Amino acid sequence: SSGINAEWPLRPGGEKPFEGLTEEELLNMTEEDLLARGLDHMSKEKSDLQQKMKQVEKRLDYFTRAQRLVEIPKLKKEWEKAKEDDKVWWEQKENERIEMTIKKREQEISTRQRLLRMVDDKKMFEATVLEAKEAAFNSELERFESELEQIRAQRKEAKKLEILKKLAEDRKKEELARAAE
Repeated sequence: SSGINAEWPLRPGGEKPFEGLTEEELLNMTEEDLLARGLDHMSKEKSDLQQKMKQVEKRLDYFTRAQRLVEIPKLKKEWEKAKEDDKVWWEQKENERIEMTIKKREQEISTRQRLLRMVDDKKMFEATVLEAKEAAFNSELERFESELEQIRAQRKEAKKLEILKKLAEDRKKEELARAAE
């Protein structure tokens, strides 16, 4: 059947392909003509939309490039400032480290000098302790040697007495043996 069914609801924008046509022209058109006219209109709309999208894309690209052209120098300035700040911070930390190293070295030198001054006192103390120990050892040695001499003398005396006693006994036995003979 040809013609437009009046019961078909038209979508919004669906009447555009048929603008400028009278009702009589519309009724004389076949379904294929109507579909072809609708498809032509849709392809035209599609190409219009694509063209608008390209324009929006170009504007966005231009805006993005312009923004980059503005932002890149700002970013470079920020980068340079950050580099400068980092350099200042590093130099400050390096100076602090050097100061700490110098203070530590000075402290080590003063400690060394104090210890060197103590060396003489240490040697004197060691000599005093050594002399005291040597004196104690020598007095103990003298005491031991004198006791040893006394013990030897006592033993010698005891041995001498024992020998004399034995000789006296031997003489007595001999005298008794002579007398018994």
